[in-house]
Amino acid sequence: MKSFKLILISLFFCSANVFAQQEEKEIYTDKLNDFVITFPDQWDLEQGQDGEITLYPPFPKEIIVDNYSDEDIESDLDEEAEHVFEEKIQFTPSRWDEGDLEEFVEKNFLSADLTEYFDGFSIIKEGKEKINGNDAIWFIANFNVGQEEATSFFYFIKMFNRVISITTFCMTEDFELKYKIKYLEIIRSTKSYLDSKGKNRR
Repeated sequence: MKSFKLILISLFFCSANVFAQQEEKEIYTDKLNDFVITFPDQWDLEQGQDGEITLYPPFPKEIIVDNYSDEDIESDLDEEAEHVFEEKIQFTPSRWDEGDLEEFVEKNFLSADLTEYFDGFSIIKEGKEKINGNDAIWFIANFNVGQEEATSFFYFIKMFNRVISITTFCMTEDFELKYKIKYLEIIRSTKSYLDSKGKNRR
């Protein structure tokens, strides 16, 4: 009898632990730009211009990087002399009627000199996949943030006459252990609002 009680107690604690680990989810819908995403409710969502949104994890690491010389600081004391690097994920919808997804990526990503924006920018991996039935092209890149290294996902998902560009930011030391799985869960939840509404009517 004692062993049976021990089994019941251990099952109770195991199931309680599983429920404690389950995250509540929020759904963000942009009908105008035709996309829907699901994200953990503890993450903060900030809306920008033209449908851009940014998600911030509950406890992002902020790295302050000095991007200015002494002359810059002296010439403009009213402006901040430091840039804050935040771990986050950004979604940017774009109208695209000019061709397929590969052409969008070539024109808007691969042909750009990203070293102007990211110090030491280097693509380390790339591929293609389907996300909820839509074509996606992705890249993983490293770049420098001061004396440290950062890693980003760059995802591009084609939805009818829109491309959803997704960029993630985190320090490389945090990428595998803390952010990779979370970022991919959010990215792979992306779907077309119109397509999902059509399926719901069937």
